[in-house]
Amino acid sequence: MKLKLSIILLFVLVCSLVSAQTTRNVSGLTRHDGFIPFEWDESKGELLFELTPTAMQREFLYFTSLASGVGSTELFADRSTLGERAQLCRFRRVGPKVLLISENTGFRASNGSAELQKSVEASFPTSVLAAMPIVSETNGTLYVNATSLIVRDAFDLVGQFERPLRATNGNIRPVPAGPDAPKWKLDAERSVVDMDHTRAFPLNTEAEALLTFTTDKPGARFNQPDARTLSVRQHHSFMQLPESGYEPRESDPRVGYFGNGFQDFSRPYNQPIERLLINRWRLVRKNPGAALSEPVKPITFYLDRAMPEPIRSAARQGALWWNQAFEQAGFKNALVVEDLPEGADPLDMRYPTIQWTNRSGRGWSVGMVQTDPRTGEILHAIVQLDSHRMRTVHNYWNVLQPPSANAEPDPGIFSELDRADPRLTEDEAMTRRLALLTCHEMGHVLGLDHNFVASTFGRGSVMDYFAPRVKIRADGTADMSDAYMQGVGSYDKFAIEWGYSTLGNEPPAAEAQRLEAVVERWNKQGVFWGNFEDPRWNAYDDGTDPVTWLKQVMPVRDALVKLYTPALMRKGEPWSDFASRYALIYLFHRYGLGAAVNVVGSAKVPPALVGDGNKPFEVWPADQQREALNLLTSALDPRELRIAPEVWSALVPLENRDYADNERFKSPSGYVFSPQDGARAVADVVVGGLLMPRRIERLIAIHTEDANAVGADEVIDALVKRAAADANDPLGEVVQSSVAEQLMALAADETATPETQAAAYRGILASQQAIGTSNPRLANEIERFLRDPKNNTPKPKPSGAPEGPPV
Repeated sequence: MKLKLSIILLFVLVCSLVSAQTTRNVSGLTRHDGFIPFEWDESKGELLFELTPTAMQREFLYFTSLASGVGSTELFADRSTLGERAQLCRFRRVGPKVLLISENTGFRASNGSAELQKSVEASFPTSVLAAMPIVSETNGTLYVNATSLIVRDAFDLVGQFERPLRATNGNIRPVPAGPDAPKWKLDAERSVVDMDHTRAFPLNTEAEALLTFTTDKPGARFNQPDARTLSVRQHHSFMQLPESGYEPRESDPRVGYFGNGFQDFSRPYNQPIERLLINRWRLVRKNPGAALSEPVKPITFYLDRAMPEPIRSAARQGALWWNQAFEQAGFKNALVVEDLPEGADPLDMRYPTIQWTNRSGRGWSVGMVQTDPRTGEILHAIVQLDSHRMRTVHNYWNVLQPPSANAEPDPGIFSELDRADPRLTEDEAMTRRLALLTCHEMGHVLGLDHNFVASTFGRGSVMDYFAPRVKIRADGTADMSDAYMQGVGSYDKFAIEWGYSTLGNEPPAAEAQRLEAVVERWNKQGVFWGNFEDPRWNAYDDGTDPVTWLKQVMPVRDALVKLYTPALMRKGEPWSDFASRYALIYLFHRYGLGAAVNVVGSAKVPPALVGDGNKPFEVWPADQQREALNLLTSALDPRELRIAPEVWSALVPLENRDYADNERFKSPSGYVFSPQDGARAVADVVVGGLLMPRRIERLIAIHTEDANAVGADEVIDALVKRAAADANDPLGEVVQSSVAEQLMALAADETATPETQAAAYRGILASQQAIGTSNPRLANEIERFLRDPKNNTPKPKPSGAPEGPPV
């Protein structure tokens, strides 16, 4: 009887299990087939992933991004902003859940034994991104609730709220928001899967969520309509691994490519464990034997439909300039630009896009890529072009030529550009700049880093930042005909040849030898990539060297200052626009000054390998350092800093507007512009740059090795003498205060070496003697500092100059 009952119970149990695995209630579910098929349960608001046995065994790529943006320059969170890094993932079933595991690709044993690979894998952590409950199972296929994976702050927007971006000396960095800043959190009740943008395709599945963030302490407004609530759409991409056949390329420190870095524990002990595989697209020649061949599959980018004309045509033109460089690598028509298909999503992995990005203020344009973390192969990319850029450039043109007496206002977005240069049309001026901008950002999504030394060999790369090349004609008008570089440069051709050329099926030794020959050939022509520390590494310069560039740009700046008068204003314009444009002219030489500062106490340090013929270290010639120092101190002359009375009286405040203007000086005197503020801005660049602790220590180190070299005392004495020369002038007093206070800050800097602090103290004593009784406030400040440096170190006053690059 017991045996019979047991058999019956066993039969019932087996039938129950079979029924659970072969039947599925699909009522009310909407199914979508694709790489990861999914079903949508409308009644529960749940997204169910279908995971077959095959899907449970395979690895795949996972990317995050933002589908809608915040539109603020305080956050790197614009529409179609890509997440920080790609992730190699897999699914793993554990009991009633399926885990999404992100593999650790930063540590590998690429050519090691299976045992070594397992050892490395077990030595470093993975990341479980989600634990998804199993809803049902049918014939081994699992249906899991993926809602928690999609509806989460995977982009870490809360982290950006806590560390917003700030522009400091032209660099964008996150900084703590402060203890009184609002604290934001994700509101799960108001966050949902957005099925309008969730789709599946054969090679990729795209999912999206509408996320809502809230705060109980409104204070930071990121353009949201309600102060306590901010909602954005976050995107998730799941992609099949690329087909085999892509050949990764190891980086070379003499060519500027971004890359995927990792430690390889299978490398021999006498080789570096760190490896970097460059980021580049897969390009294969149709005709491998031809000197120039079309690719089997070109790199295709799509133009955002929101981009207006003539910018749209300019962007297309600038992007296609790169085909000039690809011909150097043996490819014809390697890059193709098409219109984004109607209804297509730029974040769909199938559509690399050149996008028009809108923000509440002037911001950056960027190029972002999504790569295979195993190989560095670029799979998808987004170029974001800042829509404010045309307005900033418009201001540049707007300050250079007076309006025609009979001119009628032009309501178009390019109005007045024709007045920049009577020999250049408005469309030509703007489209040249936008084409160059697009070409630069396209360089990033082809894998290239910046090359800020390229200005020293004749506009050698679009990956440099060039100041507008402005010349002054004999009649005093501004010549803008060659303002912006058009087409790629010599370095761009070098970099693309090195990164993309291949003969096919070359043995590794032969490939390395061929690539070495490419580097040496270009280097011998004076075409090279720079070291970030090299004094030639400067943004917004445009000369053979920083000293020559400053000598060229100073007269142009002075001429522009004379040209910029209230007569430039048009009837019907707000007078406040005059002040909004003024910084562009007054600080036109800002980057020339900064580049010349970098020469003082410097050495050329190009990336070099032993035996490649490049000098790895060369102190900058002392006579050129002294020439730079003379030019820099002359820029502090009150005659260079002065503002004409008719200009000063036209620098009026904004009308009653509810938004800030980041292009303007922020005057400490409120609505009255302070001339001292302009002088302080120039002094910040020159004095602050020359008295940096590391620069002073470099001067000391170089002078120790060469007694004829420029020393720290020589630089400090030059600043003190310049400050004392015009101490009775109101603007000279600004310079005097800047020099003395920067010296006191340097002397009290605990990170500075004793030698640097000693040089600063000698400068303070010299300043004290030069001041005498002419500046009682500063004399008293120095006296208190000398008695108690720790508690009396002055904090230099900010200049109020616009943050970030004004070009």
